[in-house]
Amino acid sequence: MGSNNVPDPLMPQVGGSIFHPEEGEFKVLRCLASGPFSDVFKVLHVKNGNKYAMKVEREEGNIRPVLKLDVYVLTQIKRSGKTTGFPLLVCAGRTNYYKYAVMQLVGVDLNKLRRSMPDKKFSIGTALKVAHNTLGRIEILHDMGWLCRDVKAPNFTIGKGADIGTVYMLDFGFARRYKDKNGNMLQPRNAAALLGTIHYAPIASHNNQEQCRRDDLESWLYMIVECTCGTLPWFHMEPMKQHKQIADAKKFARTGGREAFLTGCPPEYSEIMDLIDSCGFMDRPNYVKMALLLERVMERNKVDLHTPFDWEVDNGELIKRAGVIGDLGQSHMMSARLRELKQNENDALDRALLEDPDARDAPRLDMKMSLSCVNPMEPRLD
Repeated sequence: MGSNNVPDPLMPQVGGSIFHPEEGEFKVLRCLASGPFSDVFKVLHVKNGNKYAMKVEREEGNIRPVLKLDVYVLTQIKRSGKTTGFPLLVCAGRTNYYKYAVMQLVGVDLNKLRRSMPDKKFSIGTALKVAHNTLGRIEILHDMGWLCRDVKAPNFTIGKGADIGTVYMLDFGFARRYKDKNGNMLQPRNAAALLGTIHYAPIASHNNQEQCRRDDLESWLYMIVECTCGTLPWFHMEPMKQHKQIADAKKFARTGGREAFLTGCPPEYSEIMDLIDSCGFMDRPNYVKMALLLERVMERNKVDLHTPFDWEVDNGELIKRAGVIGDLGQSHMMSARLRELKQNENDALDRALLEDPDARDAPRLDMKMSLSCVNPMEPRLD
């Protein structure tokens, strides 16, 4: 695929390889995702046998080049040593036709995990831990001098294997520096495009104003309310056609609609919203106080940082459901995908029986799980 969702034989192909001058050969195993800006492949590092993710975009003709921002941000984070919760950048390079970056392979995103829950919301313990962890990731990004400008659950994932208890922040294609090389704050532009994912975009972006650290946290608040309650009051609105009504709903959430917006949330969320909204353009948000408010709710609910996440206590079933739920709310395809997964696993077990009779006692995939309808994800508008 090309990074405009058009088949392109000059882009990396499954079964082929790319060669980095220092790291050597990476064999392309399969396509993980194909989006409007870039494609993501699973690759095998031939030299060490490890599997990674490789993000690719064409040198020319791309709708919006974003890969260089991923590389800039992850390189700076790697040099800072504050790498927990950020994918490790392995290498980056370019050919005459495309740019690529090889990085740590991570697991399913938080949005798919939430949508795979029976009520499309996390338990209070998981919602609070997600809020606490993601707040810390955003603080690190800000302290590096960067804004995300697209904070939302699909841009946070869990790890793989023994690392599923770690929440990762990724996808920095809309990132922007708010400090110069000397650490001085950059002055805001007179106007800026409506940027990001509309359901989570801050009010400033709706108003075509320059974004600041406060605005990342406003988007983060929408994300954690959704993780806690399962939806947002404006989620039923069409983002491309009703972005003005969505902006009005966000403003109403600060006045007469505050109670409806925070229904089912701890009262501390209201205090957090006040802290965010009172933060000036040049101000450093009070991350510490917000974290302490979350910890107060955690203590009241007998949750600590060692409490397992929802996806750590069900023998992998939630992760399995999230892995097949689809990006666009294709809930009608979920059962078929799970049946296909079951058949593939059982076919593999049958082949193993021919080679090892002891494999007969291995468990087969259990399909007894509840399926729930999911909300469609909206396109970005910029």
